[in-house]
Amino acid sequence: MKAGVIHCRCSKCYSVPVRKRVRKRTPALTLLSLPEEVLLCVLQCLSAEDLLAVRAVHSQLRDIIDNHSSVWARVSFKDTWPAPNTVWLFERAAEKGNFEAAVKLGIAYLYNEGPLLSDEGRADVCGRKASHFFSLAESLRSPLANPFIWVFIRPPWSPTGSCCKAVVFDRLKAECDNNMVSITKEKKGPLLHCLARVLQLFEEDEKHMDALLMLEESSQAGCLQSSYLLWEHNRRNAMADPGRYLQYVRTLRDYAAKGCWEAQLSLAKVCSSGNPLGLEGRACADLVAQLFSSSPPAPRHHAEQIVKRGIKDTMRYILVDWLVEVTTMKDFSSLTLHVTVGCVDRYLALRSVPKARLQLLGIACMVVCTRYISKEILTIREAVWLTDNTYKYEDLVRMMGEVVSVLGGKIRSPTLLDYGEVLLSLLPLERRTTHLFSYICELSLLYSALSTPSPAKLACAALLLTRALHHYAPIWPSQLADYTGFSKQDLIPFAVLLHVKCFSQDVPKDYRHVSLTGVKQRFEDEAYQQISKENVLTYLLKLVEPQMDPPSPTGQPADITTFLSSPSSNSKRRCDDSMQAHRGSFVATPTAELSTQEETLLGDILDWSLDTSCSGYEGDQEESEGERDGENMTQHMQPCP
Repeated sequence: MKAGVIHCRCSKCYSVPVRKRVRKRTPALTLLSLPEEVLLCVLQCLSAEDLLAVRAVHSQLRDIIDNHSSVWARVSFKDTWPAPNTVWLFERAAEKGNFEAAVKLGIAYLYNEGPLLSDEGRADVCGRKASHFFSLAESLRSPLANPFIWVFIRPPWSPTGSCCKAVVFDRLKAECDNNMVSITKEKKGPLLHCLARVLQLFEEDEKHMDALLMLEESSQAGCLQSSYLLWEHNRRNAMADPGRYLQYVRTLRDYAAKGCWEAQLSLAKVCSSGNPLGLEGRACADLVAQLFSSSPPAPRHHAEQIVKRGIKDTMRYILVDWLVEVTTMKDFSSLTLHVTVGCVDRYLALRSVPKARLQLLGIACMVVCTRYISKEILTIREAVWLTDNTYKYEDLVRMMGEVVSVLGGKIRSPTLLDYGEVLLSLLPLERRTTHLFSYICELSLLYSALSTPSPAKLACAALLLTRALHHYAPIWPSQLADYTGFSKQDLIPFAVLLHVKCFSQDVPKDYRHVSLTGVKQRFEDEAYQQISKENVLTYLLKLVEPQMDPPSPTGQPADITTFLSSPSSNSKRRCDDSMQAHRGSFVATPTAELSTQEETLLGDILDWSLDTSCSGYEGDQEESEGERDGENMTQHMQPCP
């Protein structure tokens, strides 16, 4: 500024520079900016393919993935099978503790399905590989599951040439016998148990003796299941001596207290048929009631999860009916059928299955369950033939791996028949009534709504309904209430649900418009005294008294006779005209409507029809779509050849 020059304060002569605000940019949020604990949780939820893609993004991500075994142990291999270009990925995950990868690798090498190996010495190479990964899978299985790998190496073995199953057996036996290899008791016990289960299925007495020695060694290593099998083997000899038998029952009680479910079931049977422990009557009843109270119901979202995954009630009905046909044709036990359906339901609650592969899931579960339960198995080639060659050999092998890995190795789960055996040992029934009870139990498998209650409560409800239909009085004695912990009022809603669902003629039809009545045809055999031909409606009408008993102060019906068919004309439950026309064709559905009092008790439990518009599933409300799915399912699922 020059001296003597005066400037005004106008905007031209005088201006103050304005400070500009510098905006700080928010740093972009990336995977690398997350805390390592959070990043590990994200990585553990990825599939194998996604994990490889993330690993290739940045060197820091690669280091985190490679240096943390938990990521590989929890990575998902859903719908992925070992192939020549991915077998290294499965092997790496299995060595890091991934159960799914270990199971699939063991099955893939056992059946030579996936990894390409030369024909020269293939059985020996595959056997060594399969034994390694089966051993890993056995050590990684869920603690709630019993040892299971023996299911895949059990006889029959190939009579000609080298057998891969025999190689696996010998390798596992060498692993247990080799003192140079450090093997923990926790791992050795289950492996010896599996080897013993395999030897028990042979006919040679020498192998049976070797199996007992292995069971004893496995029991000493802490395998609870081996201890129970030894108890079962020595039971007959112990029953001859009362003092010795008392000690054996006490040993059984110890096994049951340690969590062996088979021991708990056997202890309940023993205490139901007598009191060998010399306990007070109430204490003995409480001991049996613990078994029934420990039976958890299926999660409430179980059925909804199955529907959300695209499997509707009608589709499941068609699948189970077809499995009943296979069971009848192959003369498998009813227990095999119940366990198979249980595996199907548990798998569908965890994984989605395309409609076109639903039959593949069902037959894969049956192949696995027959190997676990029956002496006669369903071979893979025969199972493929039963599907009318809709699927290939390799499709079934891979689905078996999917089922076992998703279920965590837990093949056997409690069924209605298990609790039914306890109930029948407590209060035996006549032979024809026992067949009716079995008939109702198998009919219950067809309906998704009946898979939600606990097996213990549903078995009690089936027994209550059976006793009511065959004029047993009282229909629920105090002895049953004390030993099960369920009152008659607790079971009546489920008994009504069983009655309405199981004895309805409104059943799905196949593509030939023939009603699917596999269970009914199964029980028309003379072995079951043709119990399915029995007119249930006639029996039910005989139970109806001229007038109802006065309602109790609690609002509960006094007996199941008034509950199943109580005359009421002011019911609020009304169906449309088509349903009313259908009512006359019901075999065992009461002709009278339920009273308002009974509706309050039932609530949302009672569904009057199998029709998808009246189903308890939200996904079944679209009637036209459900019908189309049912037609497609029946066309795809051909009857047994």
